[in-house]
Amino acid sequence: MATIILLGGAEEIGANSTYLNLDGNGIIIDAGLHPRIRDHRAFPDVELVSALPTDLLIVTHAHTDHLGGVPFVMRRFPHLQILMTRATRDLSHIMLHNSSRLLRSDVAMHFTAEQLEFYEQDQVELLRQAFEAADYNEPITLRGYDGRSDVKVTLHWAGHLLGSAGVSFEVNDKRILHTGDVQFDDQKVIKGADLPTVHADVVITEATNCATDNENDSTGEAKKLAEFINNITDQGGSVLIPCFALGKTQEMLAHVYSLMRKGSIPTLPIYVGGMGLQVNKVYDHFCYTEPTKIPGFEISDIPFEYIKRNKLLMGDYFNKPSILIVPSGMVNKGTISHTLAKEWMRLKSFGIAFIGYQDPNSAGYALLNSEKNKPFDFGGVSTKRVCSIARLRFSAHASKSGLVGYITTVNPSTVVINHGEPEACDRLALALIERMPGVRIIIPRPGTSYELF
Repeated sequence: MATIILLGGAEEIGANSTYLNLDGNGIIIDAGLHPRIRDHRAFPDVELVSALPTDLLIVTHAHTDHLGGVPFVMRRFPHLQILMTRATRDLSHIMLHNSSRLLRSDVAMHFTAEQLEFYEQDQVELLRQAFEAADYNEPITLRGYDGRSDVKVTLHWAGHLLGSAGVSFEVNDKRILHTGDVQFDDQKVIKGADLPTVHADVVITEATNCATDNENDSTGEAKKLAEFINNITDQGGSVLIPCFALGKTQEMLAHVYSLMRKGSIPTLPIYVGGMGLQVNKVYDHFCYTEPTKIPGFEISDIPFEYIKRNKLLMGDYFNKPSILIVPSGMVNKGTISHTLAKEWMRLKSFGIAFIGYQDPNSAGYALLNSEKNKPFDFGGVSTKRVCSIARLRFSAHASKSGLVGYITTVNPSTVVINHGEPEACDRLALALIERMPGVRIIIPRPGTSYELF
């Protein structure tokens, strides 16, 4: 017997969390903090499983929408065993402390101090001591008790970012594969996913990029980025690239540095801000042991300057063509990219390059879709822009065709689709039905229990 309940991330990219009951063993996969919402929906709805078995929490990677709710979930279920990869464990120190800073101001009116007590700095460090690290492709057995069957749990390289993992479960001769956030194509720093290609009875998959038929083409997008940088810097302007501190910053640093070394763009000052510097150090620590494209390549080998938050508006980049790679990727209010974007918009020769997904409710989305010299709402303030905007696509998620290709290879009888907007989930479902007539598709509703086998 196996059932699934989505505690978060059903038809959205939010407080991602999946509950599996495998022959009486309760497993939670991920415990995310919603990237935007700060009321009761900010965390996984753990009360849905308060009366069900809860034994193991697996964190597939360190992005906040998968990791940031862990202290909240552990406060409710302190007995949980916590499992992740070694790199995710190291990155959790940076990412959880950042989450704790966000939450102390953002959600206090919606949650009690007791519910959030594990977000205190000292409690975060105590909690991290309970994190267990597993190697890729090394099975770990979750021992059943009271007549329950054992469950074999294996983490697999997912190619999304450093430490990312898909997870396979084997119980009673059945196999379930949870892709996690997955990218089958190589990126600039890390290699594409290496998920198992043996038959799985059930696949639980993300659908982030499935609203379009676009393929991942980082080489082509890098050429477009070079053209944009050249156009802006030829006018004496600087280029702002809003990036997530974890994953995107490291990839974009490598892309920009590669373009400079090939002579595709001039050698320009590069600036990095926020948590990117700390994350770079973790990437460098694992540059030989994780599946990187160039073993031993260190992000710290790239020459760049660190921007201090209290000196954002005094940088040389206002007077000398430069490239800035700073968080947040969605230009959220209060972040470095938001502060700089307000200045960039007033400078005709400057440019902002968006390189990834923008939540429709984010300031970045409003800016990306604005028109020159026409008013738009930017973080609650009506403004105009005269700077240039570029829309590029450097994705750390698999394309629809990539997911369909993988899922048809492992040939499941049931596919569960989550971690995607409704249109993305629907389009992946239709593509799978076309390729696999008779496959059972589940697009879960939040909190609803579905039997898998």
